[in-house]
Amino acid sequence: MTGSVRWAFNFAKWEPTEKELLLATSCIQLEEKIRIAKFVFQKDFKAALVGRLLTRKFIKEASGLPYNEICVTRNVNNKPIFEHHSVPKLNFNVSHQGSLTVLAGETRKVNIGVDVMKLEYSGGKSIDEFFRIMNRQFTDNEWKVIKGCSSSSNQDKISRFCRHWALKEAYTKALGMGLTIDLRKIDFRIKSTLEKNKIIQDTVVYVNNEQQNFLFEESLVDNEHIVTVALENQSPYSESNLDLMKFKILTPEDLLRDVSPLMPEDINYCKNYFSKDVHR
Repeated sequence: MTGSVRWAFNFAKWEPTEKELLLATSCIQLEEKIRIAKFVFQKDFKAALVGRLLTRKFIKEASGLPYNEICVTRNVNNKPIFEHHSVPKLNFNVSHQGSLTVLAGETRKVNIGVDVMKLEYSGGKSIDEFFRIMNRQFTDNEWKVIKGCSSSSNQDKISRFCRHWALKEAYTKALGMGLTIDLRKIDFRIKSTLEKNKIIQDTVVYVNNEQQNFLFEESLVDNEHIVTVALENQSPYSESNLDLMKFKILTPEDLLRDVSPLMPEDINYCKNYFSKDVHR
C-alpha cells in the first residue's frame, strides 16, 4: 500500500455475533482491551473496538509487518502512534461519533488529524442556550457563520456548528494537541457549501490572524455525517485525484479480514459486552 487511506465503518449497524466478537476482541492489544471494557454502552464499546481494528488494519497493510509485530502506543498527548525500526513512520488518526468510526492514514510523513460529526443536536437544551454555553469555543467571525441570518433553521445552524467543530477537532488533533488550547485564537474561513459526494478543500485557518499552511478535506460521508481531515503542509489535490480521497465504507468482512489473535479468546469478556446497555 502506498499513499492515502480514508476508511469509514458504520458500527451502529454492526451487530457482532459471539464468534465475531470473540475474534475481534482477541486481535487488539491487552491495554486496549482493558480500556474498551470500561464503556457502559454497547455503542461506545463497538465504536472504540472498530477504531483499534481499523488502526491495526491500516498499519498491517501499509507496513507489511506480521499482525503480532504491530504495537500501537500513545504519545504525551495520548494520541495513538506507531513506530518500528524497519518501517518509515506511518501517520494516521481515528475518530468516532454518531454511527461512524473513521480512519485517515498516510504512508508519507505528514501531520494528520480527522474528525467525524453527526449533524444533529440532542443535548436537551434550546439551541440558543447551547450556543451560549459554547460561546468561548469559536471566534466572533465563526459565530456569525454558524448562526447565519434570522431565517436560518435550527438544523442549518447545527450543521454549520458541527462543520466548524469538526474543523477545530481535526486541526488540533493534527497538531497533536487536542482541544487543550484557546480555540478563540483559531479562526476558520469557510468558502464553499458542503455537497454529498464532493470534497471541499478551500477552507482556510488563521491563528492569531496569520494563515496556517494546512489543507482541509471536508465531505459528507452520508446524509447524516460530516468528516474533516486536516493535513499540514499539503497542497490542494487536482480534480483527478479528489475521488481517491473519498471515504470508503468498510464491511464487517473487510474489518476482520487478515486479523490474527494476539491472545486467547475471552468468553467472559464478550459476555460482559452483551450485558451492556444497548441504548444511550
